[in-house]
Amino acid sequence: MSNANEASSEQKGRTAVLLVDDQLIIGEAVRRILATQPGVEFFFCQDPHKALAEAARVDPTVILQDLVMPGVEGLDLVKGYRAQECTAETPIVVLSSKEEGTTKAAAFAAGANDYVVKVPDPLELIARIRYHSRAFEAQRQAKALAESEKKRLEAERKAQAVNARNTLIFALAKLAESRDTDTGQHLERIAAYSRVLAEQLRVSMPELTDQWILNLQLASSLHDIGKVGIPDGVLLKPGKLTQEERAIMERHPAIGADALDAILARQPDDDLLRMARNIASSHHERWDGNGYPAKVRAETIPLEARIVSVADVYDALTSKRVYKPAMPHEEALKIIASGRGTQFDPLVVDALQQCEMVFKLAGAQFHDEQAGHSNTGGGA
Repeated sequence: MSNANEASSEQKGRTAVLLVDDQLIIGEAVRRILATQPGVEFFFCQDPHKALAEAARVDPTVILQDLVMPGVEGLDLVKGYRAQECTAETPIVVLSSKEEGTTKAAAFAAGANDYVVKVPDPLELIARIRYHSRAFEAQRQAKALAESEKKRLEAERKAQAVNARNTLIFALAKLAESRDTDTGQHLERIAAYSRVLAEQLRVSMPELTDQWILNLQLASSLHDIGKVGIPDGVLLKPGKLTQEERAIMERHPAIGADALDAILARQPDDDLLRMARNIASSHHERWDGNGYPAKVRAETIPLEARIVSVADVYDALTSKRVYKPAMPHEEALKIIASGRGTQFDPLVVDALQQCEMVFKLAGAQFHDEQAGHSNTGGGA
């Protein structure tokens, strides 16, 4: 930290002078004047054709520019500095043997900041260099602070927008879930299970970034959003569904995908919404291709949907319903393991088995007291 502070302090007080003059004697005279000043870097360019490149290289805080040079007009160089991004705002002090008002006016019109008749008095030259250099550095710092504040505000606004979007997404999911009064904190548990599985999978799949996992955690809450389109008589039926009712229930992935597609049409670059759409559409597909609604198989099923599929089935097995008790953790694991390579992605099942205790604890905090007692007791 101290090194960074020292570097910042040095940059803040930096004075770098570039003299562009074809006369070596003038260069030597200015060098001797500035040699008496601590902390001043001096650069001399005798070839006017190399002046712009040299200015870009040394990043001066002040340019001393001669007006009369062979082959190049000094005023053209002044204009060249202003047209060059890295020196567009660098202070330029014109050095000239002429003191006519028209020459001075032309220099200022071209973009010069100051005009000095050469060879100037040493004290005057030093004072002008110090003044322009400090003003330039202060301007740079103010600009950097303004840019930093702009970026901070942009990041803050973006974070607020993302937070608002995420809150609305989860509220929408909870609204859909509220139609089924028997699910408890189902969405919270699915989010927790999905994150644990993804973290375990990252051991062998480093491409799963932190952001991907965070998106999965929220997107998983929309897996059953399509159930808003299922009639209450089917959705809330406590017993076994008939074949016709089952067909109606199996429409919910397509209904959810269609709803999220409509949102994606307005926000096509939103990775979170695209992931939510994949999950809603495919979390009931099977590894062997016998799932629904599209009967896709294996790795053609999006990874996020394969993860949520395991999380959803585990939660359904270990949660109490009016028509069944909660199944013990170990028994649920055996059922899921039996579907390895048929219903479920083998890698996701393996991940579940590798992190089963963390997985169990991740969802336990979201079970209501009665389900928690039933689950814990059964697991013991």
